[in-house]
Amino acid sequence: MPTAFQKELGTLAHRLADLCALVAIALEEATRSVLESDHTLGGRVRDDVAAIGALGAACEDQACALLALHAPREEDLKAVVAAVCTAVDLTRMGGLAREVAEPRRVPLEVRPALGRLGGHAVAAARALRGLLGGEGDAGLADAVALAEAAERGLREAARGCGAGAAVDVVLLAALYGRFAGTSALIARRASGFASVGA
Repeated sequence: MPTAFQKELGTLAHRLADLCALVAIALEEATRSVLESDHTLGGRVRDDVAAIGALGAACEDQACALLALHAPREEDLKAVVAAVCTAVDLTRMGGLAREVAEPRRVPLEVRPALGRLGGHAVAAARALRGLLGGEGDAGLADAVALAEAAERGLREAARGCGAGAAVDVVLLAALYGRFAGTSALIARRASGFASVGA
């Protein structure tokens, strides 16, 4: 039978899954704002990121309360530290989504490649949400690998743009790459955390 600590850790894992879902939505909206040159949608991403920051801080507070109210064993202590790091990383991923939504020069000819990269990065975040929610990580490794390939493709496509637009496109490629890479990093760390909190 799970202890009170394990039940609370499971609750925290589900809150982190909710946080990850918000992060995926923010990046999806940010991608649409770039593809459609929709600054109103970009403003909505800023609101999403504010909600991500608030939930991330609440997750960190909950993890600290777990440490204060319980005397966790070493394995449980590692799980709580992993949860704090996960909350911080997910909050940073929200910041990356906000950066994606900033107005940029993205030529029409590279937008399909950008859309593919955005789709794979969002898929990685959604798969990570499944892992954090205890549903397994189906498709996460594939989504991250596809995002890496799409990032290289977008960088290659940027060579055909003018200098200013190429800088913007390469910057977007890097933002998406960091987003997908952070999903993979969290998944490696969270595999132990999710099993303790289950």
